[in-house]
Amino acid sequence: MKTKILVSSDSGIDYMSHPHSVQALPSLIKFFEIEKYFDYIDMTSDKFFNRLRYDSKVNPKIVPMDLEFIQNDINIALESYDKVLIIVSNFLDYSVLFSQLKGAYGDQIDFYRTEATGFILSTMVIECDKALKEEKSLKEAFEIMENIYANSAMIILNPQIDISISENVDEDKRVEEKRKAKLTIVEKDNVIEIKDRDRDFIVSMIKHYLDRVAEENVLPFIMYSSKYSYYLKLIESKLLIIHKRYKSIKKIPASPNLGMKYGSNIVVIGYIKNTI
Repeated sequence: MKTKILVSSDSGIDYMSHPHSVQALPSLIKFFEIEKYFDYIDMTSDKFFNRLRYDSKVNPKIVPMDLEFIQNDINIALESYDKVLIIVSNFLDYSVLFSQLKGAYGDQIDFYRTEATGFILSTMVIECDKALKEEKSLKEAFEIMENIYANSAMIILNPQIDISISENVDEDKRVEEKRKAKLTIVEKDNVIEIKDRDRDFIVSMIKHYLDRVAEENVLPFIMYSSKYSYYLKLIESKLLIIHKRYKSIKKIPASPNLGMKYGSNIVVIGYIKNTI
């Protein structure tokens, strides 16, 4: 049975190489009632985060796309596939849409919800697609995704102000701003928040987590809100260089959803243990 997978765009799947049988389900970004954009299609991650940084008046909302747009994607998919599997993170509430879609399509559609997001979610979806193509059952495919999530971790660095390395600023100001950062560590359902710590503490904490898996077979990744971030360069120059496994690290932009939850200057470093 051929299955098309639609995954919520906070997975960042559009920024990664992926099979044609996997497609992003874009979130709708609303800055004002009349100013709306589809994630990635109309507004890339870079444009979204720049808007947050330089337009203090905006208070965006991110919501699932309207029912008619999802139905259009499903109808197109069912012309070539037997079934559609919709996989979404719990960043947004799809419960009403799921109920409406199930009533309209019945057994032609299935759903999977998860706490995973970003690179972890993309990896889960790609492995799910692979399992279904190998004619594994839906239950087996779901178990593969759950196992990936259970063996993953994200370290989210959220500086209050992240001075770009390309900016010409006074060094005293740079040092002062570098000290204002929060660290969030997410391992499955366990979340630890460490607020207002300095650069040396941040480096030591991230190094601690990298050291834990340095000898294991892991797939490391970075997500970022700005490729010019001081902290992104710090992680690359001070930490990744000491771990050979991290030299070929996967890097993708952070999703607007992740930025809304954790901050507009985030840098995320994480890993997935290879258990497949």
